[in-house]
Amino acid sequence: MKYLDCVKVTTNKYKDKGILFGSKGVIISAPIRNNSFEVEVFNVKEVETFVLKIDELEVEKESSVTDDDILEDLPQNDPRWWCKVEDGYILNLLGERK
Repeated sequence: MKYLDCVKVTTNKYKDKGILFGSKGVIISAPIRNNSFEVEVFNVKEVETFVLKIDELEVEKESSVTDDDILEDLPQNDPRWWCKVEDGYILNLLGERK
């Protein structure tokens, strides 16, 4: 799971905000903060951005964004910033588990 992947919400926890189980969106930030991604969710009244936990998301379609593309989007191009989830682990671009 990484920047610009299409994702699906796997919880009804945000029902009061119009985000239902199965709502679809796109990860719009490369860094992972507090085990969360910023996600632009489409099937609410309008397209809105929410911070959602990694374990509340499922990848629908992977983006073609490369690690180099992600690195460009990170503050100060620092590869230590968290940026993707692979095999259930948060990894930075150096391959270090977080």
